[in-house]
Amino acid sequence: MPRIKTNADIPDIQNTIDGFPKKYIPKVGTRDATLPVKIIRKDGTTNEGSGKFSMYTDLTSENKGTNMSRYRILIEEVVKKDGYYVHEVIKDLLHECKARLKSDNAYVKIKFDYFLKRKAPVSGIESHMDYRGNMEGRLIDGKERLYLTVHVMYASLCPCSKEISDYGAHNQRSVADVTVEIDESKGIMWIEDIIDIVENASSAPIINALKRVDEAYQTELMYENPVFVEDMVRKIAVELDKELDNRIKDYSVVVNHFESIHTAVAVAVINAGRELK
Repeated sequence: MPRIKTNADIPDIQNTIDGFPKKYIPKVGTRDATLPVKIIRKDGTTNEGSGKFSMYTDLTSENKGTNMSRYRILIEEVVKKDGYYVHEVIKDLLHECKARLKSDNAYVKIKFDYFLKRKAPVSGIESHMDYRGNMEGRLIDGKERLYLTVHVMYASLCPCSKEISDYGAHNQRSVADVTVEIDESKGIMWIEDIIDIVENASSAPIINALKRVDEAYQTELMYENPVFVEDMVRKIAVELDKELDNRIKDYSVVVNHFESIHTAVAVAVINAGRELK
């Protein structure tokens, strides 16, 4: 059997002061630790699932290394205390990092799946849609900043294809990644609000369970609402502009159309022109 050792028996290599380059490290930590998380939906229900936690701090040029085990221990303690709710965990982790890991700056990101029930447009049958997202917190020079990213899939139909063809038009599965900097003092920007902005701008939302009557409706809806990738990113930005200096401080939008008649992907990116690029 291994001999049980005490801390006094074990050298603390991270705290040695010699034999390493004296360079400042802006981010060091742990990535993708999986723990249970909860997120409050706009209707008051709770989305439960697993979250991928990444947490980093900075390291001064005078310290050889950080204590990696403390990151996971800290995540476990805060998650247990806050009952797994993402918006609470993020803030507590930032400030606990600064206080207990003795860092100047801290970064926390939690990636998660986000499920909503969607009804088919004609039959009304329900199915789950997975939107995915992440929340990120940064505590830099004493200033706390919070970000929300939502990954929204949708259908797009090509306006050019529709115009030049005698019948039909090519369409494809597409995705928008929308990141907003949150200003909670002025209200909540719900995940559902971002999903609605994207889906309302698209040719049609994606719904997983469809009967024939629903498929016919969706096909014709796409045909009536063609959008280029440039159209999508602009339409989303116009709606986010209305929230600037209200519920959000900044935004960035990345749109990808996985073209059905090309091997390449059509991409458009737009931001508020502030700090998010």
